[in-house]
Amino acid sequence: MMMKLDHLTFKKGLGFILLCFSTVLVKAQADTVYRHLPDARQRIPLYVINNQIIGSGLNINPNDIEAINVFKGTENIPPQFRNLSKDGILFINLKKGIEIKTRSFKEIKDWLDIKEDVRFAVDGFYVDDMNLAVAVSSICQLDVIKKQQQNKSVPDVINIWTLEPGSRKGFVPPPPVAGKPGVIYIR
Repeated sequence: MMMKLDHLTFKKGLGFILLCFSTVLVKAQADTVYRHLPDARQRIPLYVINNQIIGSGLNINPNDIEAINVFKGTENIPPQFRNLSKDGILFINLKKGIEIKTRSFKEIKDWLDIKEDVRFAVDGFYVDDMNLAVAVSSICQLDVIKKQQQNKSVPDVINIWTLEPGSRKGFVPPPPVAGKPGVIYIR
């Protein structure tokens, strides 16, 4: 049986299909947008220890490591880490009994004597799960970013840097020198 479509029905159907496609496209694009501060780390993966501690530059004895999982994309990463994983994530599980000194985001806020609600970021990427903690030995710098509100300055974001300033942008090859042949960098 062949069905005859008039011009108006065809336009409505095509409009509906385009609306569905654009909704899927916007959703796909939204999944790849990371919420971060302008100077967020680049080209460096995030380290997560025992599924709850954020850290980098830790001196972990290789004999204390039970397992390491590496994720290059965001497909299988738990939701609480997805915004933090633009450049990959390394999950390191330590053997039982191995402890790392940590601070919760609430403890950091209390230590800074901040009473207002604030957002937290680690290495410039906003944290979605306030149940996570940061390894104390990984904290290099705390930035309290304030905004003006009713003639007083109130904290808006506390950014916890776990990377030294020189290593926040990852490996950046030097610019080519004029007159010399190109250089190939192998990682």
